[in-house]
Amino acid sequence: MKQKFLILLLAFVGAFSIHAQDLLVTVNFDTLNCKIGQLIDDQYQIKFILDNTEMTGLIHKDSIFYSEKNVFRSMDSKKLKTWYPVVDVGIDGGVMHQIGAFRIDDDLTDKSAFGAKTGFYAGADLTLYVSKGIGYGLKYHYRSFLDGDVTYQYVGGGMVFRFWEKSKFNQYRFRNDNKSNHFFFGFSAGLGWMNQINAPIQRDISRQRIEMYARGLSGDISFGYDLRLSKLVSARIKASCFIGYPSYFKNMSLEYLGVKPNEPPLDISGYCDNMNTINISAGFTFHK
Repeated sequence: MKQKFLILLLAFVGAFSIHAQDLLVTVNFDTLNCKIGQLIDDQYQIKFILDNTEMTGLIHKDSIFYSEKNVFRSMDSKKLKTWYPVVDVGIDGGVMHQIGAFRIDDDLTDKSAFGAKTGFYAGADLTLYVSKGIGYGLKYHYRSFLDGDVTYQYVGGGMVFRFWEKSKFNQYRFRNDNKSNHFFFGFSAGLGWMNQINAPIQRDISRQRIEMYARGLSGDISFGYDLRLSKLVSARIKASCFIGYPSYFKNMSLEYLGVKPNEPPLDISGYCDNMNTINISAGFTFHK
């Protein structure tokens, strides 16, 4: 799980390395699309593009009539930066509950049927938006219950739709007022896989424990709300539903039980049959 989160983190850092550029207007009313750096000895360091070549230079603070950060999409583009974020990274955690049929033997847990199928949920997603309302992205989530004996994981890609609330200050939102709250709805499809350890198997008069593994094509539907805390961060609450029926099954431990081909098959019905859960979570969304 840690390795998968590290890979996602590197992808998120790469996505956030896209920087918008600044607008500078001189006292002679010349305009420049550039990157304005630090002020040193009354001189600003600047970077700009000239004849397809990146240049660096200095400009005195008294020569600047007006400047604004993050106006253009890049130094070689005349397109203005959008008022809405074009990259979102979400991280959240909460609870999950198994909604599909699942075999829970008496010697697996002493919890109630509802409590035994309720556990931990954690997720992360990366979305790149092509407009104010439509985006495409990747997501990963991890779920576990029965004190960690059963774990689900999922990686998939899909679409996300944003529905913006009207601003009290700027109905048409030509510029971002940093308080742009919105609802979001998304769906994805990908690979889901699950592990179950310590599953009791009846063999003769003994109750031996085995480990099982299953995977299959799965899907995820989510709905949530982002409450803007600042220009870069929102608080998030999300509800999601995951559907997955494994198409491939592998018993990891039968060979160690000494089961022979001519022996009656062990009763493994109800284990690793589905990965269907509902999830409630809260976390943060980071905007770029």
